[in-house]
Amino acid sequence: MEDKEKLVKRVRNYLLDLLPSAGQIVRRYLHAEELPSKMKGIHDFTTVADLAVDEFLRENLKKNFSEISFLTEETFEGDLNKYRQKELLFIIDPLDGTANFARGDDNFCISVALANSGEPILGVIFQPIQSRLFWTTYRDKKAFWNGRSIHVSDVSELNKAVVCTDWSHVMETREETTNFLRKIYHKVRQIKILGSAATDLTLLARGGVDIYHHVKLYPWDVAAAGLIAQKAGAKVTEIDGGSWNAFSENILAANPTLHQKLLELS
Repeated sequence: MEDKEKLVKRVRNYLLDLLPSAGQIVRRYLHAEELPSKMKGIHDFTTVADLAVDEFLRENLKKNFSEISFLTEETFEGDLNKYRQKELLFIIDPLDGTANFARGDDNFCISVALANSGEPILGVIFQPIQSRLFWTTYRDKKAFWNGRSIHVSDVSELNKAVVCTDWSHVMETREETTNFLRKIYHKVRQIKILGSAATDLTLLARGGVDIYHHVKLYPWDVAAAGLIAQKAGAKVTEIDGGSWNAFSENILAANPTLHQKLLELS
């Protein structure tokens, strides 16, 4: 069996080439006159672009890494438990920010993580319209954006902090986000809702926002981006401060100073 470190490097190099190619598929659909879609829930849907990118990624990755299992948003059948302890697992969101994409908003991305027993060990994210490529591995001491290292902001006061959050597709959990906003709205500089968890976490990783909070997520939403944020200097946990991994349902990410101040508000 191939050494894990060598495998991760090989997968990383392959994904750095593959995701821009997948991005070309997305770009072809972006301004289509018709964009067929179907509902997956009350507030969630998928488009032909999501499905096309998903198929493209799975076909190419299977050819080159047949030993690695898959968990993708578009092929998920409803039981996460059978994936949690997989030694090697691709976690894929072919188009994170579908609602943005469907309206011509360019805040969306393609996200691929490689996980080992639930812990992300590689993350690669590509924003097709801006040609932004983010990546890191469990061995790296930094996260990278188009080849240069990035770092979270050094903002240390809540009254100067920009917060990013979003509403879950799961209606029953939306009150938790509402409560969080009630708690912080008068303490922080700005609150943003941008519509793509993976893209928003890369924004945190490069210092564009200072705090990211989200309730009720799926692994494909944050597996890659959470690792990128960590390697960019963020403290990434559950919203109560508990340990985070790819299968955590909630996430709180910020530089260590702001992270601690948020926990103290609880």
